[in-house]
Amino acid sequence: MRVLRLFRNDDDAARTGNQILSGPGRTLLVVGILGLAVAGPVVQSIQPFWINLLIRMLAFALLALSLDFVFGYAGLLSFGHAAMYGAGGYTAALLVSRVTPNVLVVLPASVLVGVIVAALIGWLSVRAKGIYFAMLTLAFAQMLYVVAFTDLPATIAGVETVTGGDNGLYGIAAYELAGIELGDRLRYYFLTLGLVALSLAGLVRLANSPFGRVLQGIRENEDRIEFVGYDVQRYKVIAFAISGGFAGLAGGLYVPFQSVANPGLLHWTVSGQLVVMVLLGGMGTFWGPMVGAGLVIFLEDRLGGVASWEVILGTLFVTVVIFAPRGIAGALVSVWNDPRAALERSKEALRDYTREVRN
Repeated sequence: MRVLRLFRNDDDAARTGNQILSGPGRTLLVVGILGLAVAGPVVQSIQPFWINLLIRMLAFALLALSLDFVFGYAGLLSFGHAAMYGAGGYTAALLVSRVTPNVLVVLPASVLVGVIVAALIGWLSVRAKGIYFAMLTLAFAQMLYVVAFTDLPATIAGVETVTGGDNGLYGIAAYELAGIELGDRLRYYFLTLGLVALSLAGLVRLANSPFGRVLQGIRENEDRIEFVGYDVQRYKVIAFAISGGFAGLAGGLYVPFQSVANPGLLHWTVSGQLVVMVLLGGMGTFWGPMVGAGLVIFLEDRLGGVASWEVILGTLFVTVVIFAPRGIAGALVSVWNDPRAALERSKEALRDYTREVRN
């Protein structure tokens, strides 16, 4: 009951905490996961290239999911999630190359490293708020990018190479599980899909727990949460660390699939692209950012050969911001609940935008 009082009433708490379980969200999740499970073998038999694209989309969907946990539920805008993503990826690359390709060893290690990096960055950053927090996370991520780019660990340890510098680490072998090599794309696809589904289920459970409700309260009114006795900074650090663990998992899945780990994984452009995915899909819904991530990766792949394809993606983003400020997820929820009202709001948004442009 104490947690529910953080909101204006119980209805507000339920509406805020259970967006992922609402009509279209629940339906789209079930249909989407089942559809992806069926689509894998079908795509593999028709055009194997598409299975690679689906794996990339799933990896970035998990990364977007990790950011949405702290951005959509705790209100912490992070421009440094590339740090945890890259750290998890490099951990996977080093362990597979030098220790073992066992997926049950490597992926937990990627998660652990992501948690540690995020906890450190969070502990040093959560005292700042708003854009200052975002800039601090960006600065720490860029520091890690420079460390990997210059191969600073090799210089300190006096060895030839650790991160491979600007060339990165290439030829990363595939994972193994119980003596079965997961280099086959269809096997790797089901591994990725299963882990993404489990991650989603875990974060949904966490977001709808008392801990998640406190995070939502911090997003809505941080001072009030602190006044009723919660250690706001501790909750932020824990939430950021959990988010970093899932980002590290995404990196651990992406690197062996691509067979390469390079400093680009840690670059600020990855974090910026991730924020676009979350806003495009609809933050605070979990499934929305996953859809946004899949859409961005798909458009990048399909439009990559078109000159100035970024303009097309930017136009799509601007259109969503104007007509669906709550993102794709918000638009789908509105259409699901009241199609006629959603159409009227779209017309009203178009009239208002046209009027503002004319003025």
